[in-house]
Amino acid sequence: MLQVERLVSMRRQLDDLQRQLGTQKRSDNYAGIGLDRGLTVGLRSNLSAVGAYGDSITKISSRLDLAQLALTDLDDAARTIKNAAPKSQFVISQGGRTQDQITAQGQLDRMLGALNTQFGDQYIFSGLSPDQPAVRNTNEILNGVGTQAGLIKLIGERNQADIGASGLGRLVIPATSSTTAGLTGSGASLSPDVLAVTTGGNDLTAYTAGANGTLEINGVAVAVQAGDDAATIRDAINTAMDAAPAGTPKVAASLDGGGHLVLTGADASVSVDVGAGSSPALLTDLGLSVGTAGPSNLITQGAVTAGQTLSVSIGSSSVSVTFGTGAGQIASIGQLNAALSGLTGGTATVDPSNGNLTVTAASSTGAITVGGTVAPATFGLAGTSSTPTNVVSIGEDVAGSVFGFKLNALATTVSGATLTQPAGSPPEMSIDLGATLPKDGDTVTFSFDLPDGTTEHMVLTAVTTAKSLEGAGGFTGPSNTLGFTPGSITVQAPGLNGGVAVTIDGLVPNDTANSAASKINNALSAAVAGNGGIVASVVDGQVVLTASHGDVVTMGGDSATLDGLGFAAGNRTGTIVAPATEKGTFAIGTTQGETLANLHTALGDNVRTLAQTSLSAASAVQASNEFFNADAAHPVQRVDGPPFDSATALRDATATDTLSWYTGEAGSTSARSTAAAKIDTQISVSYGLRANEQAFRIPLANVAAMAAMQFDPADTNGQGRYAALMERMQSNLGDQQGVQKIKDVTSDLANAQTAIASTKQRHTQTTATLTGLLESIEGVPMEETAATILALQTSLTASLQTTALLSKLNLVNYL
Repeated sequence: MLQVERLVSMRRQLDDLQRQLGTQKRSDNYAGIGLDRGLTVGLRSNLSAVGAYGDSITKISSRLDLAQLALTDLDDAARTIKNAAPKSQFVISQGGRTQDQITAQGQLDRMLGALNTQFGDQYIFSGLSPDQPAVRNTNEILNGVGTQAGLIKLIGERNQADIGASGLGRLVIPATSSTTAGLTGSGASLSPDVLAVTTGGNDLTAYTAGANGTLEINGVAVAVQAGDDAATIRDAINTAMDAAPAGTPKVAASLDGGGHLVLTGADASVSVDVGAGSSPALLTDLGLSVGTAGPSNLITQGAVTAGQTLSVSIGSSSVSVTFGTGAGQIASIGQLNAALSGLTGGTATVDPSNGNLTVTAASSTGAITVGGTVAPATFGLAGTSSTPTNVVSIGEDVAGSVFGFKLNALATTVSGATLTQPAGSPPEMSIDLGATLPKDGDTVTFSFDLPDGTTEHMVLTAVTTAKSLEGAGGFTGPSNTLGFTPGSITVQAPGLNGGVAVTIDGLVPNDTANSAASKINNALSAAVAGNGGIVASVVDGQVVLTASHGDVVTMGGDSATLDGLGFAAGNRTGTIVAPATEKGTFAIGTTQGETLANLHTALGDNVRTLAQTSLSAASAVQASNEFFNADAAHPVQRVDGPPFDSATALRDATATDTLSWYTGEAGSTSARSTAAAKIDTQISVSYGLRANEQAFRIPLANVAAMAAMQFDPADTNGQGRYAALMERMQSNLGDQQGVQKIKDVTSDLANAQTAIASTKQRHTQTTATLTGLLESIEGVPMEETAATILALQTSLTASLQTTALLSKLNLVNYL
């Protein structure tokens, strides 16, 4: 019985070993594992969790790979436009667009297609709404749908608002303003001039001289004859004074209403001196005595002292005086006014009643300067200089308007000019050229801020242009000749013959305008260093002298000949200034007013051109920015019009009147957080995307603006506007600082991919470790098991054979 149980046991053991050999497992139930069965359960649980994370990683990795492909496509499309911009040619091919603009529309298609990428049935750029497409298609975005306006319409409205009805980009350029220089004295307290007077004490109405005598007045001897009455004596005094040597202080004699002889100094600088050489008896008859009567003047009242000076300048004209009683010196207000009357280009006068000095320039060209050693306050002046104002200004049209140019700054290299930077409401800035003309090459720079955040510096350069002297009404002789015997004439200019006038001889009566011009040119060419850029030509039968270097030509010589040539008095100086022809320049005139007018004209013309070029391009880009920088929570911004060309503000678009280009979820949370998953017990990755992220809006807005703008082949500003647009494409599609870029999003996803790759590698290692440990617990050593089976089979066979022999044994066989 024991042998049978032993055989059954061996058989069971053999069956179990054969099972282990087939399954490579120690047991087919946890009970068979023994004490390690709890560990086995835990290991299997861990392996299951790792496997689940592996499934998630595989799915996320595929989605991220797809997203990275879409981002690469977006970036490639933007770079295609950026790289094409600098070499783009302004050749309109169809629909008012260039070939590169058509290419831009194709790249916009490509970008929008990338943003509508699907992973399975999910739109990966739609945020928390993966069941919705992320964006509308190109045609809808550009042209709109039904009542919903598209980008092209918004660009047109914004362009009207930015350029304005005047075409000056919502700027106002008022007329120039000029004032003359002036100094006005006030507060002087000088006494008026008082003439020296000596009056006889006797009534000479019935007087006749009883004997010959002499009067000595200011050193002049006056002979009086016996029988002379008072009138004769008066006249003798005046005649003697008139005949006195130059420099003699003059005295005038007169009779007053009482018949008294009155001796009066010629002006307030002259004393009346009755000398001792006078006949005593005659002095007694006339009621006079030896002595001196002095005047009251600037010297005598102590307002100035002898030797002090005063100078007054108006432009290039100047008068300088020295105070005193000597020859050529000034002692009185009357003398001072007489001296100041020699000024040209304005007036300078001293008020005879109080001494206040007033200096006024006649035009806006002359600056005033008062100098000398006399204190200005003596003549009531608080300052000693004054300059004219010659102002060009420019301002914004409406305070607070968001449209058009915005004043930034003003700069100049013009010496002596005064700048006023933007100020006021609405802001205005100006340049005052003052009293000096700009030099050739001087610049005035107007800086403006544009709607898209860029700044334009508009430089206007002063240039010297040709000046002409044009004949008129000449050559009235037979057959349009001079018709008379002419004399010599001269031509003078600073750059001709060292500034020395060139004489033209040899004109004859039968000279026509052509022959006269030829003779003038020959004479000018023969001058030292040539004609100095001055050429005589004939226009409409009249001689015209043109100085190509901008010199002022002056003609002189025989007046009748000049008249016959068409250069009458008043038309002998070349002041006709040729206009500047280069863009961004203004001609330097012969006067401040003329230069100011040229600058004003250039400012208006160049602002208008800038509005039609750079401002128009900036307007389109900004309209596109406002269209794309929008979502359900932030409506598109549109011009609050009509009218659009006078609008001052933006308004929120509505879902009815404006297309929304982004159709995905537009929450306030981070775009990455819209898709997240755990890839390990303690590790999660975020990989969500929204098509309205800044990294995508910027290239979309710029490429769409390029595709949307249209050009007219007849528009002379079209090429400039296109160049300004291409400049913005190159800049805005580059690596701008401070904004999110596609490569930033790529980096975010790459970080997630890196985390996933690292986790996946760790999972692989974990799985291998756990599987090995589990195998060591649940598995069996195959070689050992096979050897055990072989030994057990041998033992079992032997036992069975023995048992079989024993089963046949009986007493008979045994015996």
